[in-house]
Amino acid sequence: MRRHLHAQEPALRRSLDRGLVSLLLCFFVLIGRPTPVDARPLQLFGPAPQSPPLATYQADVNDARPQSYAELNHWLAARPPLPSVNMLGGDFWLVARFTPSKPASAWVVTFDNTYYDSARMLVLGDDGSQQYVETGATQDVYEVPRGVAAVTLTPGHRYAVVIRVTSKFFTAMPRVDVQTRAEYHQRRTNESALMLGSLGVLFGLGIFILFVGLWIRDQGYRLYGCQALILVAGWGFFFGVPQSWLGIDTEPVNFAQWFILLPVVHARFTIRFLDLRRHAPQMARVGYGIAVAAIIALPVSLLFPKLAFLIATFAVSIVVLYSAGMGLWALWRGVRRARFFTLAFMAVLVPGVIILPVNFGLIPSMVDNADLLTLMGNACEAMLLAFALADHVKLVEDGRERFRRGMQEAIAKASIDPLTGLGNRLAFNVMVEEITRRENTNPAQGTWQIGMIDLDGLKLVNDSQGHERGDDLLRAVGEGLARLGDLIRAFRLGGDEFAVIAYGDELGQQRLARALGELDQSLRHSDFPGAGISFGLCSAPPDQRRFSSADFTELVRQADRTMYAHKSYRRTERLSEQALPEARSE
Repeated sequence: MRRHLHAQEPALRRSLDRGLVSLLLCFFVLIGRPTPVDARPLQLFGPAPQSPPLATYQADVNDARPQSYAELNHWLAARPPLPSVNMLGGDFWLVARFTPSKPASAWVVTFDNTYYDSARMLVLGDDGSQQYVETGATQDVYEVPRGVAAVTLTPGHRYAVVIRVTSKFFTAMPRVDVQTRAEYHQRRTNESALMLGSLGVLFGLGIFILFVGLWIRDQGYRLYGCQALILVAGWGFFFGVPQSWLGIDTEPVNFAQWFILLPVVHARFTIRFLDLRRHAPQMARVGYGIAVAAIIALPVSLLFPKLAFLIATFAVSIVVLYSAGMGLWALWRGVRRARFFTLAFMAVLVPGVIILPVNFGLIPSMVDNADLLTLMGNACEAMLLAFALADHVKLVEDGRERFRRGMQEAIAKASIDPLTGLGNRLAFNVMVEEITRRENTNPAQGTWQIGMIDLDGLKLVNDSQGHERGDDLLRAVGEGLARLGDLIRAFRLGGDEFAVIAYGDELGQQRLARALGELDQSLRHSDFPGAGISFGLCSAPPDQRRFSSADFTELVRQADRTMYAHKSYRRTERLSEQALPEARSE
């Protein structure tokens, strides 16, 4: 079996190596492929909107917004253009020109694919219209979602969205989407359902597993529960739940601090779940180093808000790669509990590969809502990690069951005489101990009976026919005692000594005596010279309900005395039988 497992290891290693290389190739292809700035993102959550090209300009403190569409070109000419916003934040003007593509008047302009502190959105039309909205994480606007402006547009006219955005950092290159209100509501419904569902999964699993961990006092469960709840808090802050839905001002804390806190429990959960302190102590120290670095980075992110998101991105990326790497390593080593664990981190690595270059501002987002996709990946990760914990519990229970069965088998083997198949002296003592712990609740039905048995002729058979024939004689006696009845337990105490324990009334004792006598007769008429059994039976008092060890010791002594009396009688009988032929011959 071991040779078979060793033969499978190279194939398993090759398949894991191919999978890891494929994952890395996909990662570098996605990051390294040229992506045009005006590339349309893949639509996953609703109808495709208009996404007009976005021009970026540096904003000054005293800048005033343009007053009309007609003066927009002159207003823009006075400002130096930029290739894009600075991901570390700042104050910028964003301008997008478009013409409504559908014959509808009710439209929605959205600016919500990135985090920002505040934004002032102005929609100018060549028909002289002006529509103005203020939005953002720091704005007291709760009746509409962040970054959404419901506007009225006239088909056939040209419009421009002018946005002044201020933020301590950005999480992606800004994008403006324009779509009809019906399409927006469809998309908003889909995204809200998926967001709330994903947060609900994380929150429910986190609370449940944390409660289980507190109840059973298991650190792995507690760490996993805290990890899920930190993800709930982080994503809740990112989507503006405390600010937009609850009206709570959380500054200076934002979502970035929650994601920086995540590696503190995430790395420790990996160490605990994969038992790295025992299997890979050096990698366990790396995990503890990641947790300590995250603790140090937390106050740094509050002192330097512009770096908060960059620190969070690095921290989460490092701990996810660490956990995924340790999962693959454990899977390669044949650790069964790593199956769902590794799969969980693959589920979060896929959207991570998509969103990571976006977070660093390397490329525009390749999907319409990369953040929601990552949240869904976290929800899948949480469910798979819950499966991993359940699988781990099953493996532990299977191990305990195998240990229990092994102990039972070991005890059974230790309690059975290998030659006769009867219980040995250990089994005899165990049964006596069990009887002393129980009460004879109905003495009218019977009481405990002890029979001590001595095999006669064993030495003669060993000396004259060999020890193999002596073993055959012992087996024959064992087979005969095993057939005495269901309520009779037979034991070989050692050598030529046997015992029986039975439960019954006086009539049952008489039947037992007859059965032992018949066994003696069968041995005497067998081809074993001088074989037979001497036995003595003794019953406890019929009205005795409880038995102590001393009571059973006394029963054994009485049965021994009766057995030796029977042996002495049989010896005298055999001498008489031998003397009779001699007298006749004289």
